[in-house]
Amino acid sequence: MQQAVEGVFKCPSNTYKADPFQSEAGTFEQQQMTSYNTFRSFMMWSRTMVNWNPSEPWGERAPVPEASFDTVGGKTLTPQNYRPHIDRVANPAGKVYLADANRFTDESGKITYDIDWDAENGGAFCNGGPTLPEWGESPPSSGGGPQYVLSSYHPDEQLGKIGYRHHAAGERGIVVNFFDGHSEFLTETQSRHPRYFWPKGTKIPFPELNEESQKQISIQMLDDDFNYVVGN
Repeated sequence: MQQAVEGVFKCPSNTYKADPFQSEAGTFEQQQMTSYNTFRSFMMWSRTMVNWNPSEPWGERAPVPEASFDTVGGKTLTPQNYRPHIDRVANPAGKVYLADANRFTDESGKITYDIDWDAENGGAFCNGGPTLPEWGESPPSSGGGPQYVLSSYHPDEQLGKIGYRHHAAGERGIVVNFFDGHSEFLTETQSRHPRYFWPKGTKIPFPELNEESQKQISIQMLDDDFNYVVGN
């Protein structure tokens, strides 16, 4: 674990320490927070219906049941027949693979990570992305607690600075790396749009987006069931 957070894997702007979970993989002392995360929404295997039915998968079976999801968080539905494969990313220049990390925090504000191979909520190296609700919003956060915390909600605390630790044009932001290999700086406002962090065709119920992400889409973009359907 330590090798994956030091040297070339450490962002110079990342000064934060993470508190480990109790884990079957071993016990670690507090150490450097992971600097970069991939996004777990691109690593899920879809199933056929909301109530998980392993006898009727949409596409190929996941290698292990833990990798297969019908819904993410509340009722977010991954695309039919979706499976993780780089050749299946329809718009590699528009979908984020890697970004400045922000591991989720517990209720006391401690940054935590899970190093198990089947770690929940993205584990040490994945993240849910900047569209998820925070604690205190309705509905509650989609597992694990706040991740890309809204810095405007926490102007005097460190939580909002963990993921958004870079600045440009007077606004905090994150550096992201797209599937085609190019990198960009996204302001916090830009990063709240769901299109960057979910596969095309994902259906996200409007209440499953945090307030800032809701502002990035229009009511005209919702389907009859009040879902935002992710495009290119």
